[in-house]
Amino acid sequence: MVPYASEPVPGGGLDPMLLAAAHSASIGNPVEGWLQGGVPLPLHGKGYVFNPLRDPQRRHGTVELLQVLIRSAAAVDELLPGNRLTINDISLPGGGTISGHASHRNGRDVDTQFYLIDHRGRPFPGKAIPIEPDGTGVDYQDLSIGDDDLPVKLDVPRTWAFVAALLSDSAAHINRIYVVEHVRTLLIAHAERITAPAAVIRRFGHVACQPKFPHDDHFHIRFYCAPDDIPAGCEDTFPIYPWHQAHLAARGQTVKLARGRTKPRPKLTSVAAARKRALKKYGQLHPEVSDFLERRKAWVDKPHPGRPYCP
Repeated sequence: MVPYASEPVPGGGLDPMLLAAAHSASIGNPVEGWLQGGVPLPLHGKGYVFNPLRDPQRRHGTVELLQVLIRSAAAVDELLPGNRLTINDISLPGGGTISGHASHRNGRDVDTQFYLIDHRGRPFPGKAIPIEPDGTGVDYQDLSIGDDDLPVKLDVPRTWAFVAALLSDSAAHINRIYVVEHVRTLLIAHAERITAPAAVIRRFGHVACQPKFPHDDHFHIRFYCAPDDIPAGCEDTFPIYPWHQAHLAARGQTVKLARGRTKPRPKLTSVAAARKRALKKYGQLHPEVSDFLERRKAWVDKPHPGRPYCP
């Protein structure tokens, strides 16, 4: 891991890299918890930018999460400079309900865009563009016309470098990386081609899983409770890996699992609802957009690959 050199925080404020872990605490679970001492991610830093289209109040997290994100983005920039990680929502300053998400309640969930390149191989700004099984995508801007469509590709080397940096960071205890199955496959194939460390490939293979919503345009990364937060009421969700149990045991802690949901699950926008909304806005969809939506049906449903931690 490349050492991180602290720089002035854009706009002033706290530098997460200089804070002790005890500054923040994640309480409860990711779907019904809250955040104490939430720290804002600096709006930009070495190798990353907080999405300027997102509400900056949504960039608060635990010290541990922010430090790992900042180090990992910097490591990618050191290895493969020229493109930046775009970071989306983490949590609100005090956690709790955050519109558009069922989780992101207690500073341990973060959405990051994939690294992208354009059709000429040049860096393309991070954007929520669904990636198809061949690694391509299209930035459909006005969905009713095709003249403004911009073809893109998944920047596989940088995207792999990012997850490898995350999983190689001794302070990063990842519960899950939610991502569509075919992006997981593309990244593992690349990692094997470049003979990445087998332990990192294996760990990514375990933690990466497609949930009910496909996550074909971003990663949703969830961290485990920090050991010091467990006595304060932090609760984890499945899966619980044996290596994480060993990590906690070495620190005199055991996993505290989240109780069953006590509040109704917020209603999130489904793929069908998004299509209906687009039709209402644009009146009609360009044939290429309609063709894409038909292709997307092949991967939008949650798969059951039968892996130990992703049944």
